[in-house]
Amino acid sequence: MPDGVTGSTARVLIIYDTRYGSTKTIAEWIAEGAASRGHVDVAVQNVAEADPCGFDLIVIGSPIYEEHPLPSVVNFLAANRDRLSDKDVALFVVCVDYGAVPKEELVHRYVEDLQVHAAGRVRAIEVFGGYLDVDKLSDPAKQTELRLSSDAASIWKVS
Repeated sequence: MPDGVTGSTARVLIIYDTRYGSTKTIAEWIAEGAASRGHVDVAVQNVAEADPCGFDLIVIGSPIYEEHPLPSVVNFLAANRDRLSDKDVALFVVCVDYGAVPKEELVHRYVEDLQVHAAGRVRAIEVFGGYLDVDKLSDPAKQTELRLSSDAASIWKVS
């Protein structure tokens, strides 16, 4: 249980934003894992509707786009600085660089963007590998470009 939580049930809020769904999926997995430990009430909310009041632990996650967490998540942290100051906080990011770049570098590169704005007691940070479903991209040119680069990468791996 988070520091300062005694008794039967800790309240955990997992906040996320996502563009194509992988960060939401990971937030739900974190919720399932937390709930499976027992004595924990877990809620999962999109950052647009999240309210940290009444929770003991706040877990906040963002995908990485153009080398940064989503502005909505950074803005949430800044806007709720006072309400988070007495909370235990965990931060996570989801990026496609996972596995290709050492984890320590990813934490330095991406999680610190969130950590600067997190007013609470940051208890944990994590980086998860994401996925990109090119069919969900709104720009057909990007879909084509990613498919071509994916095809080229698979050709190079074979040879």
